[in-house]
Amino acid sequence: MLSFLKAFLPKPKVRTLAALQQFLDGEAAYLAQKSVVDFARNELGSLSAQAFADQRFQDRLAVSRWDGFAATLADMIMLAHAHLLEGGAPRDLLDKRLGDLYAAILASHPAPPHRTQGWAADIAALRTRLAERPEGPGNPQSYARATGSMVFDTLPFAPRDPVENRTVLEGAFAFGLIAFNDRLRRLLVVAPLNDELAAARQ
Repeated sequence: MLSFLKAFLPKPKVRTLAALQQFLDGEAAYLAQKSVVDFARNELGSLSAQAFADQRFQDRLAVSRWDGFAATLADMIMLAHAHLLEGGAPRDLLDKRLGDLYAAILASHPAPPHRTQGWAADIAALRTRLAERPEGPGNPQSYARATGSMVFDTLPFAPRDPVENRTVLEGAFAFGLIAFNDRLRRLLVVAPLNDELAAARQ
């Protein structure tokens, strides 16, 4: 009951980089978990209970959830980057600090078995995305389509209609990321975050 009510409780404003890190971590974990698990249950239908009771299936589905988490987290950082940049954050410091924040969030979780090489390639890719992102708002729908398509290719079962079901999973990530972007716009208090970034230059 408490976990159900938690979704309706007002979320605190995000005024510090530490709070931003915690917010992004929780939001990305929730969206990746919900999108992957709900899709699998709906697609497997009456077979889902048997599949989810199989540890081998759970282990393979964890690959989709972890890769979805890392990709969704990167998408969310791109959206935070757009909001902070619009609010006047110094670009050089913002690019570096958000790349560092991504690395810190991934490092805060035990490395999953399929990621024995770590997340270095993902971190490097996110830093490149940040450096190359043009001025202006982020595009949550575009980001989520790419993430949903990537996650679809990691699923531990063959969906009945690959074309349609890829679109369904992409849509689940898009719906969640658009909603996240709306929450981010409401909760992000840009001025103190920019002050914290500027203080790092001194």
